[in-house]
Amino acid sequence: MREVAKLAGVSTATVSAVINQNKYVSPELRRRVEQAVDRLGYRPNLVARSLKLNETRTIGLVFTNITSPIWPPLVRTAQDMAERAGFDTVLITTDEDVERERVSIQSLLSKRVDGIVISPACAESHSHVLQASEIVPVVIFERKIHGLENVITNNEEISYQAVSHLIDHGRQRIGMVTIPVLGSNIAERNAGYRRALRENGLYDPTLVRETDFIGESALQLTLDLLQHSDIDAIFTTSQSTAMGAYRAIRQLARRIPDDMILYGYDDVPWMTVVDSPISTIRQPVEEMIRLAMRLLLDCLEEGRELTGAVHTVASSLVIRNSCGCPAASAMDTATDALQAPAYRLA
Repeated sequence: MREVAKLAGVSTATVSAVINQNKYVSPELRRRVEQAVDRLGYRPNLVARSLKLNETRTIGLVFTNITSPIWPPLVRTAQDMAERAGFDTVLITTDEDVERERVSIQSLLSKRVDGIVISPACAESHSHVLQASEIVPVVIFERKIHGLENVITNNEEISYQAVSHLIDHGRQRIGMVTIPVLGSNIAERNAGYRRALRENGLYDPTLVRETDFIGESALQLTLDLLQHSDIDAIFTTSQSTAMGAYRAIRQLARRIPDDMILYGYDDVPWMTVVDSPISTIRQPVEEMIRLAMRLLLDCLEEGRELTGAVHTVASSLVIRNSCGCPAASAMDTATDALQAPAYRLA
């Protein structure tokens, strides 16, 4: 900074004012400083700046799993929003490992991040996340932690509506292929499935299969379900379990939707290019992450307090051919937690 000041013929205070844009500097002096900065290739010492201002302009993103196709657009949206606001991001994936999550949060805090957006791993206690929230602002994404700011979707209600749609098609033996209950989101999807069936006297727990958390065993479990249960429909709780179920149905030469109907979860590209396009639930993940990032950035930039509120962004039913609806009437709808579906053409 002293070298820039000497070359520009100004004081170091003037250089600081131009770099930090925190005081008025005349156009002529600003031009001289900027020319000197360019000539010398000067870059501010961000470490020194962060120590002085007690901020690093960095946000930690802690997510459980980014192998699903729904995650890359979500991560890109979060990073784009942070960049536009002048923040860097540090991305960490925990693979549902609570200990890794605990260590990762401590690492982020030691690096003096200014805030964290986290999709927490399933745990009996989230005390480490709550403790972090006492140091920096924390926003919970996709799942819920009581007492913190949460951005979620209406998992139970939209699952209830999807299964009810299958019942409306006259299906009475509806199986489910799900992933382990790793957080409130999967528990709520399972609950929506059970509620729809119980209201119609159709719930049978023997028709439920639980795979691993990334759905690798969904194919074999669905084959077992199809070969040993007289089911006429399958509801899934993730795109990976939907893919495993689809492969199993095809492997047994069952026709969709004539012999078996299928309802997926998450709307990903492969679901539209198979022989019978997959009816599914579309989560508004990009809208959810935009809201989570906006809440955090408003807290960091505007000083708005996080209140511990639960913000629900409604998912959509996407009706295609695999549930038995005519392909020509493919529709989707955004529904909220209290309203019945109001369909519109996709």
